[in-house]
Amino acid sequence: MTLSEVEAEVRAMLDRLRRPCPGFVFDRVPVGDATPHVEGDGPMFDWVISERGIVLARETVDAEDLLFLTLSSMTAAIAQGEELRTRTAHAVPAWRIDRRVRGPSAHRATQDDDYSRKTWMDAHARLMGHLRPHWAARIAKSYAETLRRYPLTPQEWRNARRLTLSEFGLD
Repeated sequence: MTLSEVEAEVRAMLDRLRRPCPGFVFDRVPVGDATPHVEGDGPMFDWVISERGIVLARETVDAEDLLFLTLSSMTAAIAQGEELRTRTAHAVPAWRIDRRVRGPSAHRATQDDDYSRKTWMDAHARLMGHLRPHWAARIAKSYAETLRRYPLTPQEWRNARRLTLSEFGLD
């Protein structure tokens, strides 16, 4: 496949998720903000991530892997957005707030919510499986490896829920 054909396939898959993006094209030169860009016109491509002129990662992939990397990134953002949209935050009683906490973690000290990585991870696998069934297994395997190293907390297990993805053509 050529890069133009891969772009057309990405657009078709986004249509399948009911997220049309008729103008989708890959960045072909670095943007400089760690956004991936693609070099080559097929059948092999370089998926390159660079920031401020420094190449952080370069991976040579075929068209199938280029589709996977691209759509995995897009569907992960969708799944995380849906998880955030459905999350509930509850004010923590004043007696539970540690006033010594400062900086970015201070917000966490003042809220208790039903966040769980499992919620968006499962949704991500379902979205990818909707596009290509074997992609769901690939995503699930990757997350299983991550969770072996960084297990879910008891609270994340309690808060895990199944997201409704009907607006994306699932369920």
